[in-house]
Amino acid sequence: MISTACRSSGIATEPCRPCLGIGILTKRTDGVKGGHTLLPIAPEILILTPLAVAAGFDLYLTLLLIGAAPTLGLWPLPLPGALGDLDSPSVLITVGIFYLLEFAAERYPPAALAWNAFHAIIRPVSGALLALLVLDGQPLIVILTGAVVSAALASVAHGMRSGASVLRWLGAGIAPSILLVSLAEDILVVGLVALSLDIPTAALGLTAVVALVLLAETPSLLRAFAFAVWLAIGHAARPLRQRRWTGVDEMPPWLVGALEGDERFTPGRALRATRAAGWRLSGRRRFQVGWLVVRDGAPLFVSRRPGSTMCIDLGAFGVRALLDEGLYRRIDLIASGHTPFLLLASDGPTTEGLRAEFPHRQAAES
Repeated sequence: MISTACRSSGIATEPCRPCLGIGILTKRTDGVKGGHTLLPIAPEILILTPLAVAAGFDLYLTLLLIGAAPTLGLWPLPLPGALGDLDSPSVLITVGIFYLLEFAAERYPPAALAWNAFHAIIRPVSGALLALLVLDGQPLIVILTGAVVSAALASVAHGMRSGASVLRWLGAGIAPSILLVSLAEDILVVGLVALSLDIPTAALGLTAVVALVLLAETPSLLRAFAFAVWLAIGHAARPLRQRRWTGVDEMPPWLVGALEGDERFTPGRALRATRAAGWRLSGRRRFQVGWLVVRDGAPLFVSRRPGSTMCIDLGAFGVRALLDEGLYRRIDLIASGHTPFLLLASDGPTTEGLRAEFPHRQAAES
């Protein structure tokens, strides 16, 4: 349990349980020669990171657990900082309703995408506000720094979770069941909150483990979420746009520069492109965002990396199916050992136009 001893006393000869001996070692100033004493780090600072990550994964469950702990008698001592403000029946009822709404929305992909897109703004703001509650009473510079860090962590955690949800929705085989994934996320959040209130250093350790496990997949998941939001925006604006390819004059300069030197894609009237994303095009479990470029039946996927570009010749793949899913068009490709696919916005070229670009690779399409 978190004690207020670390905050109420200037020096603790035996640090309270949450600090677990973590602090700043200084010389004694009480007249005793030799020896040192430990100025413990405030537990509020220790718990900020795991609580921000927990809020990013599931904001409402995090707030519900924190607020309900004293009410249910699970936490007899005052909550750190100003978190005790969450111990209010009206707050708990409101948070509980939003938790149920989120749980229901996650069952349906379009609703989940809309909910997660809206919370791409809500989560960092909530993360910053959570930091203000946790760090209440700390110096201003600590509060401001903690708010920025907490907002960033909550935003990244939310983007990763939402990106994984998008890939499950697209059938990328990330998880076997939405319910199992939701259960695993809830267990993680409960563990982070419980450890944050009881053993902050253990909560930090668990957060570090989660970060290491997901580190390699983080960029791919964030790109998947951002692209799905872009697909939804394009679909909403579809009645205002003509479905067509993008011409050379409208291509970004970096894309035109990447195609220079390739005789097949010398800029000309026949060269056309459209925004696209690919899953496992290079054989690895990566979600890449770029452009599908074609000329005279020669398709190429081009994406930009920091300081370089990557080009993948799609002529090496067969086409299993070309599907119009309403929100997006999907081209299922055939490769040895894995199942890559391309995603294109619904306001891009028509399905018939895409089929015309792959006439010799549609034998496998049913």
